[in-house]
Amino acid sequence: MSESHSRPPSGVEVGPDVVLYFGEKIVVCAVKEMPEWESKESSRPAIEFEEKRYYLSRKLRGDEDRPIRYELAPWPDFAGVRPKVVIVYDEDYVALRDGAFKKIRPADGHKTGWRFLYPLLGFAPASFKEDVLEPHGINPLRVSLVTCLGAYVFFMVELVSLFFFSHGIFQRLAGIFIWLDYLAVVLLPFDSAVRFYQILNRERYPDGFFEWLPKFLQRR
Repeated sequence: MSESHSRPPSGVEVGPDVVLYFGEKIVVCAVKEMPEWESKESSRPAIEFEEKRYYLSRKLRGDEDRPIRYELAPWPDFAGVRPKVVIVYDEDYVALRDGAFKKIRPADGHKTGWRFLYPLLGFAPASFKEDVLEPHGINPLRVSLVTCLGAYVFFMVELVSLFFFSHGIFQRLAGIFIWLDYLAVVLLPFDSAVRFYQILNRERYPDGFFEWLPKFLQRR
């Protein structure tokens, strides 16, 4: 069955929006405007939907329920044009737009600044993820998952280094910190396992490093 035949004729709901298919093009019937989709200073953003990239070809009027319609055409990959900005249009994006999550702030360089610390941001407390990271467009679940995976990789490297080379990563950096290597081997996988469980259960703001422990002790 072709891809076009497998799509529902009535379109696909993305939150309160509806996406309609017209051959290679799609039309997003939106509840609210998305001005960041429009070209600015000769820079055209790419809109990614269902793992395909599009660009805004026309903006139209809709109906009373969804007053804005965006006609999107396939991104011209054959021309070798690479977008400077890629916007992933999905339910998380719509939730941010509609304020179901914290309101995202305009992109003014803050997100670029956080990018250098991205693998470590999952260790931050849940309140920091809610009040700081999410308003800057950083998905708390996604960054927590990246941190958990990074912690497991670090744990494996640390384990191999300790038991096969008789020294840990921290010991190589400064010999007096060998106790940090053993703490990392014990604590990192345990903490990451608990937070990974929270991620699987779709907790919007997973706990930070061992932030879950006081809550666990209070329940006992």
